[in-house]
Amino acid sequence: MSRWAIVVLVVVGSLVVLVPLGGIVAFIYVMGENHKNMRFPSDDVTVARCALDPAAGRPVAELSVTSRAAREGTFRVTVEFQGEREKAVGQGVGVVRDLAVGATGRATVVGARAYEGSSVRCLVYDAVFASTEPVATAMP
Repeated sequence: MSRWAIVVLVVVGSLVVLVPLGGIVAFIYVMGENHKNMRFPSDDVTVARCALDPAAGRPVAELSVTSRAAREGTFRVTVEFQGEREKAVGQGVGVVRDLAVGATGRATVVGARAYEGSSVRCLVYDAVFASTEPVATAMP
C-alpha cells in the first residue's frame, strides 16, 4: 500500500473518531454553561420546625420560604414526614401565595394521620413555583 493511502486512512480514521467526540465535548460544555445559574424552588425552602402535635399526634412542619425568583409568585411545597427508621409516614402540602422577590413567607404543613412514634423527621419532598405576574406577549 502506498504512503499516501496510509496517510489518508489515518486522517479519515482520526476524523471519524475525533469529530463525534468533539461534538459530545462541545454539547456538554454548552449545556453546563446554559444551566450554570439554574436554581430550583426547593432551594428557597427551609424547614423551620418539625414536631409532633401533642394533642392530635399528627406531624407538623413549619416552613420558611425566601423567594430568590425573578418574579412574584406562589410556592407549593410538599413535605414528607418520616418516622424513626426514615420510612415515610405521610405527606402534606403547604402554599405560600404571592411572595414578592426577596420576601420571606411561612406555611404550616400538617400530616393527614396521627403518628404513633416518638419523633418525626420533615423533608422537603417537592417545591413548585408559579409566577403570579403577567407576562408580556408580542402580538403579530
